[in-house]
Amino acid sequence: MKKRDDKPAALDHVLYEIEMLINSLLALSRPGLSARDASGWLEVFAVHARNLNEFFGPKDPGAAYMRPDHFISWTDSYQLDTELARRASGQISHLTYDRERPEEKTSWPFEKHFTALRTPSVKFLTAVMQVESLMSYHRNRSRAAALLEVFPEIRFNSVQHSANVASPNA
Repeated sequence: MKKRDDKPAALDHVLYEIEMLINSLLALSRPGLSARDASGWLEVFAVHARNLNEFFGPKDPGAAYMRPDHFISWTDSYQLDTELARRASGQISHLTYDRERPEEKTSWPFEKHFTALRTPSVKFLTAVMQVESLMSYHRNRSRAAALLEVFPEIRFNSVQHSANVASPNA
């Protein structure tokens, strides 16, 4: 069976994207994170934020990309963040001349990107939890439920471009 037709298996990948967005954000908030580790977690955050940005954003329906309406009835309008897509692709994922020199490094607006993706992610997770056929695959139910518990607990402690967040268990 093709993954396009195996929605529970395809949902596993969407859940992974959301898990990695949250895990990378929490990792970036750890005190004493080395510059190298912070750079690695920034890459993880940027790639998964870009993927979810594209997932929730408008796309050509004929494209091979997954969309929320492949799993559930979805009428939510999400505005694609073109700056996130450009920067994550041009400065993180691909070797382009858009990469910043060490002296040019600019902060990533973690709070802005996470906050923009939180609402559609929670709506999507809440809706897929209601579709029993999607929950039967590889812990989809427990993973979606855990994500729904964590999302509302994440709070930002500082205002500007920081990954300094309060841990959900703090």
